[in-house]
Order: sequence, then C-alpha cells, then structure tokens
Amino acid sequence: MSLPSNFIRGIPNATFLNEGGSVGAHLFYFDLTSDRDDGWIEQSINWEDDDSTIEFTMQQRKSDGELQFKTGVVVVPKDEIEKLNSRPTIKGLLSFERRELIDNPYHGNLLLRSITSRPTMKLIAAGIALAVERIIQRAE
Repeated sequence: MSLPSNFIRGIPNATFLNEGGSVGAHLFYFDLTSDRDDGWIEQSINWEDDDSTIEFTMQQRKSDGELQFKTGVVVVPKDEIEKLNSRPTIKGLLSFERRELIDNPYHGNLLLRSITSRPTMKLIAAGIALAVERIIQRAE
C-alpha cells in the first residue's frame, strides 16, 4: 500500500514553537525508553490522506476531552524523511508506517531504530524539524 505524500504531527502546546513561530526540534524527539518487540521506537503521526486530515488532527482529544494539540499541527513531506534516512549518519535508522486505530483511520508512526543514540536522535529530530513544510497554528 502506498502512503500519502505528507504526514501531520500535532503540536501539543506553545513550548514546541521557537521564537518567530518555527517548530522546535524537540517536537520530534523520540522516547528512547519505549520500544517495540521489532527493534523500533514509534512516534505518532497522521497521514494526510485528504483535505480533512488536518482538521481531524486539530480536533483530536485526550481521554478526558481536552484538546490534544492545543497549538496546531505541522505538515512534513514523506520524501524529506526518505532523503534524511539516506544520509550516511542516519542511513537505516528512520522509517515510517501506517497503523490505523479504531478511532483514527489516518494514524501512523515515524519509526526510529531502538539502537539509536540520544545525540543521533536529536540530530534526526532537527532534520525533521527543518523539513517541516507548513505550520498551522490554532486561531486563538
């Protein structure tokens, strides 16, 4: 199955934006303590299947009903992740998948090899942040 050209990552709060409104690399930091049985660590994203995906993501709520992404969302081209993953320092450490949820047909994950060091993870996160194509902030 082919994946859409872009994925979306929610911005939980304003601390993930830098001065001037650009996104901070820490939005893409992986939790290196949690990994799956297959050697990957996942970071939740939504695939931009159609025009409704951004609004769907903006309206996602936590189990207590609170908005999950209070500040907005970013859009990242999938091919930028593929380019990043082809770089010698990163080669093979980064991937992605579609993993639909019962309440989220757009859901997927960015994947990072669990053997990745913290400095390399931060380097990858910075590369993803630089690849952000659009930042869509919630109207205040």
